[in-house]
Amino acid sequence: MARRFVQVCAILIVLRSFTNFAKLFRGEDAVMVFFGQILSGGDAGLPALAVGLFMLVTGVSLLLGARWALPMISAYAAFVAINLLAWMVSNPEEFLRVGRQIGAATGESGQRWTGAVGFLGYSIIALGTTAVPAWVLWKNPSASGA
Repeated sequence: MARRFVQVCAILIVLRSFTNFAKLFRGEDAVMVFFGQILSGGDAGLPALAVGLFMLVTGVSLLLGARWALPMISAYAAFVAINLLAWMVSNPEEFLRVGRQIGAATGESGQRWTGAVGFLGYSIIALGTTAVPAWVLWKNPSASGA
């Protein structure tokens, strides 16, 4: 069961890596959050490529059960946690924008709360697919399949 969970997370990470590669073709419409900073246009290209490659290698290492899967997923989980925290601290006004995009609330307070709840949901998924497999592999090295 632990092995299957790690494999599902690996597939999700690989698929998510392709969204970073797609940013290379979006030109001025490309947007990426990197260590809490919102990068757009040409500024997003190199970080999108680097993070996409790291995600791809991490996902493949998990799928293959490589010895280096645990350090890779641990580093990626740390990046995700730092990125989420840094975004939240650096961009509190973004909760309002996110709330407007995902919710039906009309007042700013409701939109801000909707954005915060949306961010919480996103964070749970992001950490659940990175930190949890890292923890599973740390506690049960045989879950890597190696």
